[in-house]
Amino acid sequence: MKTEKLHAKIQGWAAVVLYEDTVSREAAVRFCDRLVERFWPSREFEIHWASFSTLNEQSAAFADKAARADVLIFATPAGGTMPEETVAWIENSLATRGDHEGALVGLLHDFQGIHTEPASWQKHAYLRNLAHRLSMDYWTDIPQHLSRTIPDSLDSYSDRADRVTHVLDEILHQNVLPPGLHN
Repeated sequence: MKTEKLHAKIQGWAAVVLYEDTVSREAAVRFCDRLVERFWPSREFEIHWASFSTLNEQSAAFADKAARADVLIFATPAGGTMPEETVAWIENSLATRGDHEGALVGLLHDFQGIHTEPASWQKHAYLRNLAHRLSMDYWTDIPQHLSRTIPDSLDSYSDRADRVTHVLDEILHQNVLPPGLHN
C-alpha cells in the first residue's frame, strides 16, 4: 500500500522541447532545470529534445511524443517568424493531440535572455493561438503550481479527497458560532 501511495504522489510529466538554435536550446535547458528544481519533490519529468531542423527527420516518433506530452516547450529567438517547415510539422503532428490537456511554453528570447514580454508578437501570437486551439494553457514562465485539471484515475480522486490543504485546515478549525447564538 505504501508503494501505491508513493507512486500517486510522484506523478510523471512528459515534456517535449523544440528549439530553433543553440542559444534557444540553452534557454530551454535553463527553463527545464528551473522547472525540475521547483517541482522535483512532487513530479518526475521525462524530457525529449529536438531542434526545428531535425523535426522532419524524426517526424513519426517525435510527433507521437509531442501529441502525448503534458508540456510542449518552444524555444526560439524573439524576432522574425516561425520557420515554415516547423509550422507545417507543428500543424500536422499536433492535430492528433485530441483533448489531452497540458501547457504550451513560449520561450522567446533575444541576446540578453528570456522575454516575458516578447519582442516579436508574431511568434508570441502564433504560439498563444496554437495553445488555445489545442486546449492547452500558455506559459511564458514557470507557474507556481502544476496540476492536472482532470484527474488521471479514480486513485487520483481518492488521493485528492484524503488531502487536507492549509485552507481546508483553517476552515475546519475555526471557532465560529452559528447565526443567532452570539452572546
